[in-house]
Order: sequence, then structure tokens, then C-alpha cells
Amino acid sequence: MATYLFYDTIRLNRSAGGVLNVSEVLLHSMRLSPDDQVQPVSERHPLVYAAARRLRISRFVLDILLYNFHRVRAWLSGERMFSLFPNYFLPFSPFGRHTDSIVVVHDLQYKSYPQYFTPTKRLWLDWNLRRLARSAADVVFISRSSQEDFERHFARCARPAVIFNPVDAGPGGRSRESAAEGARTQGDRYLIAAYHYYPHKNFGGILKLFERLKREGLVDHLDITGNGAAEIERMIAAQAPALRGSVRHRGLVPRDELFRLYRGATAFISLSTSEGFNLSAAEAATLGVPLLLSDIPVHRELFSGYAFFIGSERCDLAPVGRYLADHQRTRPTWQHSRDCVPSAVAASYFTLKRRPAPLTEAMQ
Repeated sequence: MATYLFYDTIRLNRSAGGVLNVSEVLLHSMRLSPDDQVQPVSERHPLVYAAARRLRISRFVLDILLYNFHRVRAWLSGERMFSLFPNYFLPFSPFGRHTDSIVVVHDLQYKSYPQYFTPTKRLWLDWNLRRLARSAADVVFISRSSQEDFERHFARCARPAVIFNPVDAGPGGRSRESAAEGARTQGDRYLIAAYHYYPHKNFGGILKLFERLKREGLVDHLDITGNGAAEIERMIAAQAPALRGSVRHRGLVPRDELFRLYRGATAFISLSTSEGFNLSAAEAATLGVPLLLSDIPVHRELFSGYAFFIGSERCDLAPVGRYLADHQRTRPTWQHSRDCVPSAVAASYFTLKRRPAPLTEAMQ
């Protein structure tokens, strides 16, 4: 039985956002494996982890110390141990080229929006991702689009893999009864935009499209969840009074409430200009909710045949109306819903270290 040490030190970063959610779901699903032992470092070293949180020690420093400690310990004891890092950072180590490691790369948002990252942060990310490309670690990309974006800026990794994010859609699944119940509970036609405020989420474009959809009588309200109330309120305040009263910012809501909002929505909307995966859209699609999405490569990769793609703010709305009506009538299934079941995603991660390694890597 192999031991997987899961570096949940990402919890020390309070601004981790959706990456933290993915990490938590992945950790939980991997721990259900009967064939492997999976342990988060926060449990393996509770006193060290608590001290790091109390003293505000960087997760990067903690990862370096713990990884090298366990490398030496495994070498001395002969224990078969692998390390999983859920967000791009591969600790510095004098012990080989990280053949025992798995690292997840979510996106390269800083390349698309450099103005929102300090020069120091950009240099740090560049340096780490170049190291990752030269390493012998298993590098997991959360979409083919994310991998291609990485390879445009850095070298191709020695051991790349594409594994979609795990999608936890709650206990109700995507039954017609649960969807109908959500619609009856809400009692009106609304779009749901369920994600935190970031510039690439393009809330301005969402408000403009919502205004047109409302004017055409396709929806009545826009519901927004997540952080960023102040920024969104400023945008709403600039709209006409009739529109302002139709936008509801609900802030952070419990998961069961979020799933209820998904199920009752006329459609989920995301006009992001950059994504590595779009977890919120995947959650909505898993529940059978129609999707109105920006026409970017990752959305095409994941949601072709299911979503309606918005090419511009002035797109013809007649096809949107037909799409919503057809979706209500046929209730299609998202083709990647099975790929994103947490247990299936966990199994894919375990497969990485069960596949044979080249002889040169095995000797490192």
C-alpha cells in the first residue's frame, strides 16, 4: 500500500478561492480509496501546521521543510510515499527530480492579466513553472486548454496529464424532480452567476447581456453569489434604476443553498475572458442547468454540445431563446459529468503513480 501525502497547506492562503474548493474535494475523494493511504500534512504534522498558521509562515516554506523531511525519512525507512501538491508549487530539494511528486497546474491567469500581479509575483510564478517543466514530477493540468496555454509559455513537461477537476454537485444530483423543486421554490426566472469577483469574470459584460435578456422577456432577475459585493455594487449603481432592482447579490451562501439556486435557475451565465476549467459552470452542468458561456477555448473543450456560446455582447438573442426552450424540453446530459465525478477523478490521480516510469526516471 502506497502513502500519499497531500499538501493541504494551501489552506494557509486565505485568498485561494476556487482552487481551495477543488483541493478539498480532491482530498476527500482520494481518502476514500481502500488501496492507498492518503493523509493531509495538516493531520500528519498538526503541531507544525498549527504553528505555521499562528505565525503566518508561508505555505511555500512549510512545503519545502516537510517535503525534504519526508524524502529523507522515506529513503531511510523504505516507505513508498508520494507527495501531491494541489497548486503549482514544487518544493526545492537536493534529492532528485521529484519523481515521487504530483503537481496540479490550474491556469496561467497572470499571463493573461499581468496588470493584476506585481512584478515580483510574476517572476516568482515564471521561475516556479519553468522548474516544473524541467522536473520529472507528474504535472496535472485541469484541461487540455490549460496544458496548451502552459506549453505556449514554457516547455512541455516530461510527464504531463490532463485530469478534469472533481465536481461535487451535492446529494440531490441532477434529477428532474430536484430541478423542478428548485424552480418552484424560487418562483421566478433568473440567471445565476456563482463565482467570486475577479476582473476576468467580466461582470460588466454579464450585466449588459442580462439587460438585453430582460428586455426581451427571457429572464426577470440576475442572482450573483460569492465575494466581491463592493465591486459589483459599484457596477450595479451605474445601471438604470429598473435594472438595479433586478440584480440580487447574495454573497457567500452555503453549498446546499447554492445547489438550490442552480436547480431553480433559467440558466447559469459566465462570460469569463480566461479560465482554466470553470468549476461553477461544471457544477451547474452536472445538475442539468443550461449554460450561457463566453466563447473561449476551455468552454468549447468542456461544454460543446451542451452550452450556448456568446460570441459578443450584441449577439442575436433569438437563438438564445430557442436554446433555453430546447434545453427545457430535452434535458440533455453534460458529456463530461462522469469524468468529473470525484471518485473517478481520484482514481485518475492514483493511476499516475501506477503507470510504468522510464528507466532513466526510475533510477533517480
